[in-house]
Amino acid sequence: MGNCVSLDISCDQTLNHACGCLFGDGNYIHKMEANLKALEKAMQELEERRDDLLRRVVIEEDKGLQRLSQVQGWFSRKCITSCNYGKKVLNMLKEVEGLLAKGVFEVVAEKVPVPKVEKKHIQTTVGLDSMVEKAWNRLMKDDKRTLGLYGMGGVGKTTLLACINNRFFQVVNGFDVVMWVVVSKDLQNESVQEQILRRLCLDKEWKQETENERASRIKTILNRKKFVLLLDDLWSEIDLNKVGVPPPTGENGSKLVFTTRSKEVCKDMEIDDMMEVVCLSKNEAWELFQQKVGDNPIKSHHDVLPLARKIAEKYCGLPLALCVIGKAMASKETVQEWHHAINVLNSSSHEFPGMEEKILAILKFSYDSLKDEKVKMCFLYCSLFPEDYEIGKEKLIGYWIHEGFLDENRNEDGAKNQGYDIIGSLVHSHLLMHGVLTLTVKMHDVIREMALWIASKSKETFCARPGAHLGHIPKDIKWELVRKMSLMSNQIAEISCCAKCPKLSTLLLQNNKLVEISDLSRNFSLSGLPEEISNLGSLQYLNLSYTGLKSSLVNLRVFPG
Repeated sequence: MGNCVSLDISCDQTLNHACGCLFGDGNYIHKMEANLKALEKAMQELEERRDDLLRRVVIEEDKGLQRLSQVQGWFSRKCITSCNYGKKVLNMLKEVEGLLAKGVFEVVAEKVPVPKVEKKHIQTTVGLDSMVEKAWNRLMKDDKRTLGLYGMGGVGKTTLLACINNRFFQVVNGFDVVMWVVVSKDLQNESVQEQILRRLCLDKEWKQETENERASRIKTILNRKKFVLLLDDLWSEIDLNKVGVPPPTGENGSKLVFTTRSKEVCKDMEIDDMMEVVCLSKNEAWELFQQKVGDNPIKSHHDVLPLARKIAEKYCGLPLALCVIGKAMASKETVQEWHHAINVLNSSSHEFPGMEEKILAILKFSYDSLKDEKVKMCFLYCSLFPEDYEIGKEKLIGYWIHEGFLDENRNEDGAKNQGYDIIGSLVHSHLLMHGVLTLTVKMHDVIREMALWIASKSKETFCARPGAHLGHIPKDIKWELVRKMSLMSNQIAEISCCAKCPKLSTLLLQNNKLVEISDLSRNFSLSGLPEEISNLGSLQYLNLSYTGLKSSLVNLRVFPG
């Protein structure tokens, strides 16, 4: 009986369902063709709506924006499902019509939120773990808001600061934003403000604002945030109020950390705490040196190991020197080459007092290892630019071509390729480093000091004082000796006369405020040169870009920038 009841119920249900499909309100079979046509039309409209919307989203995403969640959700729900039954067709039609009604958006993308911390890439460190822990513990004390890290050039202050930056990834209930700013010797409030605003704002409206307006914008934003400001390479006191940065206090919970070579700067900044970043211990220095040299050279001969230890000891635990010279020695696999290195270092180190004795003579060996004089001249030329100055590779190669450092018998592409080869060799030798973008390079400040020292003792006497806040031409220049001079990025407004400079072949004065004589780029008011320019009888390169000058000079190779 149970089976009969079950069969009767099943048949009744089936019959009722079939009748409903044929004759009832849900006449799905008879209406299937009409529903399919309606669905086809609706789906076509939906596809068109999807294509138009997707095109708009792609355009916005190419600008760096991120599509809204509701837009993405609409795309996800817009799926095409085959429907074999009339009822499913009708339901699909209703769903499509609903999607069409909802698929209208005034805004399809929004700005990507600014990340709280931009993680820094750090190579394997040696001897820094304890210093990182020490600095972190001192900084995170409730009564400490500001910390200064000071020490000699190349000791690892920037790496230590980068480690602190990355520690903020691990902070629970931490800070709203961590800002990294490179300051350098040529302190410019505008540059500091721009780096901060790039972290806080994705729009570029602030680029047209005055210094005071930018400061007001920064202050308004940071007053609502618990922030960390990391200043790398501070050479003098910086007025944070002029920049627009509110002082870290117990109320706002913010922090300030900076690196500097001068303990006096720590005092001038009136910070809560300071910590010296010291050189590596003997064992740590040896470990770092071995990493940079590699196992093969040291194991190539049993007499190399003691020689390698002697070279490592000469670096006095300075990480930069250990890295640069270790890299230079990585290709030396004979005992004779290592003996030669010992002889070179022993013969030159006594010439330098103080810092020079501990750094420059050691770094010079990497310079001496360069393959030829052209590469050396190209390297020394980079020291004419300001500290932390990032120069485009193409522009730098252009300078080298105009100076005659590259093979003039090559065609343009050949000279340019030669320039890229030289840049590659200098980067691999750790004498140049890539900038923020791989299209630019820059020189570490200690390497730059070494280059200027080398140039000062060679026939190519340099006078390089870019970004030195000069308001006039220095009076202590030995005009009769200097061959290459750079006074770019200063505030020099006038050159009333030109001394006789029989050897001067290169003059860089761009980005000054000159109105009477100038080479130089971005001196827009310049329209003429005085007759005294004829005293520069050896001058070969004079940059006339972004000036009002229209005529060339006799017996002078002029290369507009």
